[in-house]
Amino acid sequence: MSRIKIAVVCTVAVAALVTNLVQFQTIKALRQENEALKLQAAQIAPLQEQLASAAQEAANAGAGATAQESQVRDLARLRGEVSLLRSKTNELAKARQEIAALKQRMASESEAQAAEMEARKSQLAASQAESLERQNVNACVNNLRLLDAAKQQWALEYRKQSTDTPGVEDLRPYLGRGPNGEMPVCPDGGTYTFGAVSEKPTCSNPAHVLP
Repeated sequence: MSRIKIAVVCTVAVAALVTNLVQFQTIKALRQENEALKLQAAQIAPLQEQLASAAQEAANAGAGATAQESQVRDLARLRGEVSLLRSKTNELAKARQEIAALKQRMASESEAQAAEMEARKSQLAASQAESLERQNVNACVNNLRLLDAAKQQWALEYRKQSTDTPGVEDLRPYLGRGPNGEMPVCPDGGTYTFGAVSEKPTCSNPAHVLP
């Protein structure tokens, strides 16, 4: 029994020793693995920092590219608006030139029409003056014929000689207006001269001549 107890004790002691040895080896291996992991972590940390910095730079670059693209789009839009504005400005200038030319043409036409109207007025006035003058000449010539007829009737009735000259009162009864008939008057204010029986009556206006 003593031997058995000793053997059991020895076995237990060996087992405890082996267990402790295994635990020691395991702890040592874990420590070594931990140290390796720490070393790897220390090596990875700078890489992570570099990766984060690169990611930040990439993000900044992306933001810058986006801002640049936005600026490019804005610049293109502004250029389009400027081009459209220039086109509108050119159209406005062209429209103003056309309006100015139209006004000038209308002014020239108005001046030409005014000049034509003045010319027509002058022609009409001249025509009216000529017509009035012709009417006055015809009226005066008719008056001279009337005076000549009255003078011939007076000479025939009173047996006058060709050299006899009648007066106003001598011719009144033969003017077709009774014994107190009025003497005809020149429409242009001329003065009549009866003359002798053989002569034609005349008017002081040289344009009024009895044919």
